[in-house]
Amino acid sequence: MEYIRKFYDMDLKEVMKIWYDGNLEAHDFVPKEYWDRNFGYVSRLIPRSEVYVYEIGGKVVGFVGVEEGYIRGLFVKQEYRGQGIGTKLLSYLLESYDVLELDVFENNYGAVRYYENRNFMKIDESIDEDLGEVEYRMFFRKKKEET
Repeated sequence: MEYIRKFYDMDLKEVMKIWYDGNLEAHDFVPKEYWDRNFGYVSRLIPRSEVYVYEIGGKVVGFVGVEEGYIRGLFVKQEYRGQGIGTKLLSYLLESYDVLELDVFENNYGAVRYYENRNFMKIDESIDEDLGEVEYRMFFRKKKEET
């Protein structure tokens, strides 16, 4: 059985593994030590955040974190990518939010294309202070239904 549900504290270990592995895979241009340094901070932040997990057969395979329409992260385990799980998590957010924003590194080409293919637009560009990497701010607005 597959479904999306709210994060539970018991999910933290698996969610953090998905976060860590996903960041190492997607950001080969970022030193591993950066993710090591931020691991504790993120593991304390997640239980206090609005996080939804995608579960298959009792196993967490992906998650999304959001704060007031700002997507903090969208991650799917490598072996489950390409099955529409990320898109289902994103669609789940759109049930509650008409507008979504996020930041993505320019060098994370797969993520930039993923969001562009889902009608997110680049609205700003900045340099990440910690890494010196270019980041795009991306924006999505749900189309209004015609009456």
